[in-house]
Amino acid sequence: MAQVPAQARRIELILQQIESLPTLPGIAMRLLQLTTDDDSDTNQVVELIRSDQALSVKVLALCRAADFGVRGNEVDIDRAVVMLGFDAVRNAVLSIKVMESFAEAEVDAAPDDGAARFDRPAFWRHCLAVAIAAELIAARHSHLRDLKPADAFMCGLLHDLGKLALDYALPRSYLRVIELTEKTHGNIAEIERDVLDLDHHTAGKRLAERWQLPHVIQDAMWLHGVPFESLPDLPHRRLIGLIGLADLLVRRQHIGYSGNHDLDESLIERATALGLDADEVESVVAETHEELRRRSEAMGLSDQPTTRLMLESIMQANSVLGRLNQDLQHKRQLAGSQSQALDVIGRFHRRASEPGRSVQDVLAEAVRSAGEVFGPGFYAIIHQPTDDPNWVVSRYHHSGRLINSRMMEPPPHSPSLAQLIDADQLSVDTMGVLPWLHDVLADHNDIRRIRLLPITEAWGTASVMLHDRTALPKPRLLAALTRSWGAAIAAAAKHEGARRLGERLAETNRIVAQSQQTLTRSKSLARLGEMASGAAHEMNNPLAVISGRAQLLAATLEQGSKARESAELIFEQSQRLSDLISALRLFAEPPKPNIQDVNVTAVIERAVHFVQQRAPDAPAIRVSVSPAMPPLHADAEQLASALGEVVLNAVQSGGTSPVELSIHVDPLKGRWNFNVKDDGVGMDARTLEHAFDPFFSAQPAGRQPGLGLARARRLVECMGGDIELRSTQGQGSTAIVTMPFIGADTLGQGPIRIRSGSDQEEKGEERAARSQSIR
Repeated sequence: MAQVPAQARRIELILQQIESLPTLPGIAMRLLQLTTDDDSDTNQVVELIRSDQALSVKVLALCRAADFGVRGNEVDIDRAVVMLGFDAVRNAVLSIKVMESFAEAEVDAAPDDGAARFDRPAFWRHCLAVAIAAELIAARHSHLRDLKPADAFMCGLLHDLGKLALDYALPRSYLRVIELTEKTHGNIAEIERDVLDLDHHTAGKRLAERWQLPHVIQDAMWLHGVPFESLPDLPHRRLIGLIGLADLLVRRQHIGYSGNHDLDESLIERATALGLDADEVESVVAETHEELRRRSEAMGLSDQPTTRLMLESIMQANSVLGRLNQDLQHKRQLAGSQSQALDVIGRFHRRASEPGRSVQDVLAEAVRSAGEVFGPGFYAIIHQPTDDPNWVVSRYHHSGRLINSRMMEPPPHSPSLAQLIDADQLSVDTMGVLPWLHDVLADHNDIRRIRLLPITEAWGTASVMLHDRTALPKPRLLAALTRSWGAAIAAAAKHEGARRLGERLAETNRIVAQSQQTLTRSKSLARLGEMASGAAHEMNNPLAVISGRAQLLAATLEQGSKARESAELIFEQSQRLSDLISALRLFAEPPKPNIQDVNVTAVIERAVHFVQQRAPDAPAIRVSVSPAMPPLHADAEQLASALGEVVLNAVQSGGTSPVELSIHVDPLKGRWNFNVKDDGVGMDARTLEHAFDPFFSAQPAGRQPGLGLARARRLVECMGGDIELRSTQGQGSTAIVTMPFIGADTLGQGPIRIRSGSDQEEKGEERAARSQSIR
C-alpha cells in the first residue's frame, strides 16, 4: 500500500531519532575487519582485545566456560583467541559491544517517573537464545554450505535490534505498543505499524545500515519475519529463513521477551521448507537452554557489577576519543580558513556518501561541516522535500547531533522555500513571511542575529540553513560549501526514494502472500455455490416425492408395525437430506444482509436462545458487555445466527466451566470484538486448519453435518466482519468475531444477565477459558 508523502515524512522523522543512538564502537568495527581478512595476524586480534580491559575479561570468561580442559589460571588472551577461533571471538566482541552500546543508551534514557519500560534483560535473553538455536541448527546441517554457524549466531543475536532502537527513540509510544501487544496477544510488528507507521524490521535495517554491518545481518534484521516462500532470491536466503525458524522455536519455549504471540505456524513445515531435518531442529531445544545458561553467565548478562564495569570501560574509551577529537580540532584550527574549508568539503563528502545515508543524515553532516568552518553556535535547517508542501524544521548541535525536529505546514499564500532562497543572505527579522518559525527559534538569545544561508540543490529539493555566525568564509568558498551540501542532499533524496520503494515492495509482497489464501478460499466458495444450486434443483423434487409417498405409505400401515416404522424413517431421513441441501444453498448464497443500527443486548439474547433450543442441557453461558459502546451496524438476525453457531460449537466442546461471551471495542482498529471462550478439548493443528471447511467435523460417529462454523463465517463476512479461531489441544479454544462500527456516539449498555441451559443466571463478567471442537 503506497504511503502519502506526509506519512512517509513522518516515518523519516521517527527514523532520524535513531541518529542519537550510539554508533558501533570502533574496536568492534576493527575486529570485524581483522577476522574477515585472510592476511590478518593473530597478534593483531590479541593486541586489539587487550586494549579493552572489560572486553578481555569477557573473552577469558567465555574461554573458561567453553571447557577446553585447561584450568582458569592457565588461560591468557593469546591462548583464548587460538582456542575460541576468529569466528567465536568476532561473535563475542560484537555481542558485547552492541549490548554495551544499548546499556549506555538505557542509562541515559531511563525514565524518572518509575513507569514500566521495555524489558531489556528479557529481550536480550530472547535474542541470545535465538542466536544459540540458529547456531546449533546450522552446526547440525554442516553439509549445507550456505548455513555457517558463526553467521547464524550473529544474525540471530541482532535480528530484533530494531525494537531497542524504537524503544530508545520513542519510549512513550513504544510503551503503548507493548501494552497493546500484551492486551491483544498479537504480533508486535503489526501493532508497531498501526501505532508508529513502521515496524522494528525497517528500524533494524536502518540501524544496521548506519552501523555498516554486513549485508547478511542487514537482511536478516529486515526480512526474518517474511515467510520463506516470499523471500527474494538472495545468496543468504536460507540463512534468513533459519533465523525465522529459530525465532519461532525460542518463542514456543517462552524464552525471554519477543512480543510476537503468533505461534500457529508449524515448526516442522517451516524446517521442511528450508530443507532441514525436522527431528534435528526439534532436538536442539534442550541444548539451547543449557547453552543459554552457560553463555549468559560467561557474558555477565545478569551480573550488575559486571554491567557497571562495562559502562565504566565505555566511559574511559569515550574520554580517550574525546581527547583525540580535541587534538584533531586544535590541529585543524591551525590551518588557514581556505585550506580548512576545502578539507571540510572532502570530509563531508566521505561521510555523506557512506552506504545507507538518508536525507536527514546528510543534513546533519552539512551542519557538522558548517560547525567546523563557522564555529560553535546556533544551527537549524529548513528542508522542503520534493513534491511535499510541508517543511521539516530541525535544530542541531554544531557537531551535527539532532536536538529536535518537526514537520510544519506553511501559512496559506506564503512563498515556497525555493522562492525564499533566491537571495544570498537574509535576516529573519526582515522576513515577515516567517513569523510562524519563531517557536522554533524562541530559545535563541537574540533572534535578530539569526541569518539564512540558502543551500543550492537540484532535482526539486530546497533547503535553508539558519545560523548566528558572523565570520564566514569568502563568497567563493562559501558557494563551494553550499553547492557540495546541496548536491549531496539531492543525491540522498533520490537514494532515499528508491529505498522507500524497495521497502514498499517488500510490504506489498507480504500483502500478496496473505491475499493468495483469501483468493483460493473465494474460488472454493464459488464452486460450492454452483454445486449447491445444482443439487437443490435436481434433488429437491425427488426428495419431495419420496417424503410424500413415505407419509402416505405410513398412514396405510398398522400402528407400531416394523413396516410403518420403516416408512416413517424414510420420511425423516428424506426430510433431513432436504434440510441439509437447503442449508448448503443458504451457505453458498446467503441472503443480502439488512444493515442497520441494532441493539447488542437483543442480538446476544437471540443467540443464546438459539443455543438453548439446539442444546437444552448445555452449561451456563456468561455474558459481559462494556458499559459504553458505539453503534453496532449489522443485520440483527444474521449476526445472532452467526454468534449462536459459534457459542453452540463452544458448549458442545466437552468443557466443564461456563462458556464466556464478552463484547468490547478495539479502539486501535475501530472494530467490535465478540470473544467466545471455552475450556473444552481444544483443537489439534489439522482441526484448526479445516475448522471453517463445509462438512468438516472432528467429532466421532453421530456427529453434526459440520456446517455451523462455515455458515457463521459466511454470514459475518457478508456484513464486513471476520471470525478467528485460537486453540491449543487440551487447553480450550477462543473464537473472536469482529464487526466494524461507525459513528462516535455510544449506546451505554451495561452488563447483561442471560439464563442458559441449567436455568441459572450468570452475571456479565470475564469468563473462564473454554475450548471449542467442530460439530
